[in-house]
Amino acid sequence: MLAADKDRLIAGFKQHALTLRHKELDYFVERYSNLATQASILAGFAFDSLVELDITPEMKKKLNKDGTEWIQDIYYIAGAMTMTFALYTVCISSFATVWGHRLALQGPTGSVDRAVAVMMKFRNSIFISFALGMVSLIFSATAMAWIKMGDAAGGVTAVFGVFFVMIVGKYQRMKYMFMINQDQMVQGDVRVNCGGTAVDVATLEAGFGSNASMPPRLSSDGTNHSEMTMDDSLPGSSMHFGSSSSPMRMGLLPGS
Repeated sequence: MLAADKDRLIAGFKQHALTLRHKELDYFVERYSNLATQASILAGFAFDSLVELDITPEMKKKLNKDGTEWIQDIYYIAGAMTMTFALYTVCISSFATVWGHRLALQGPTGSVDRAVAVMMKFRNSIFISFALGMVSLIFSATAMAWIKMGDAAGGVTAVFGVFFVMIVGKYQRMKYMFMINQDQMVQGDVRVNCGGTAVDVATLEAGFGSNASMPPRLSSDGTNHSEMTMDDSLPGSSMHFGSSSSPMRMGLLPGS
């Protein structure tokens, strides 16, 4: 009876800790899913622009006359880069979402932490590729204006330039307003300090019999440290947020 109660106690700790970690996992999954949707739309724009624009002989003659025939190369290169960066964002976001969910759901103990860590690792590359796709789209649209719009191309270029400056400025401002210092960022894994030993609650396991019968380890003041317990009377008990590299087995003695 006591053994079952202790198993249920440890299982409750792990369940609540994993619930917090799953919120962090769902946060990354939602972000990557949104980016994948937007990047797919971006790739569609780039594909349409590469296929639909027909540069007529008159357009080529005018570009050669003005000495700006190189704008055609910029247009096609920028369109291809837009499509490439957008497809990269779609693929990597989809891979991270599908495999991250699979690892967290079907993996062994500690798989949720690993899934979150891997998704965080690819965060910068996904956001950078999406940003480069947006910049390439602006260059492609600007080049298309010079190919097709004649005298109005200068005004269109100015509009795109102002738009780009505004987006960069707003990005920097909002990034500063929403910034969280690294030492103040709260993550989903929960740790409890018990007598100087950090225990990840999500990796606790109940042990009985020989697993729990460890030889006593006495400190210089005669305190027995062979049994790990968690109660409110422990000095310095606190919650920590970080990562755990290996699961820890908690020995629960029959008389505890």
